[in-house]
Amino acid sequence: LSSEHELCGIQLVEALLLVCGEKGLFYYGGIVEQCCHFYCDYYDLENYCNT
Repeated sequence: LSSEHELCGIQLVEALLLVCGEKGLFYYGGIVEQCCHFYCDYYDLENYCNT
């Protein structure tokens, strides 16, 4: 994942599905602010996966 652009909308969802895989997603607020308005790396996205 590149830090040169933001992840928003469907790109953000697809990145989460790629990173989380079968674990699935755990939603809590802040992901749009972090990933769309700024940027997320792989490890930031992992924080939004189920454990």
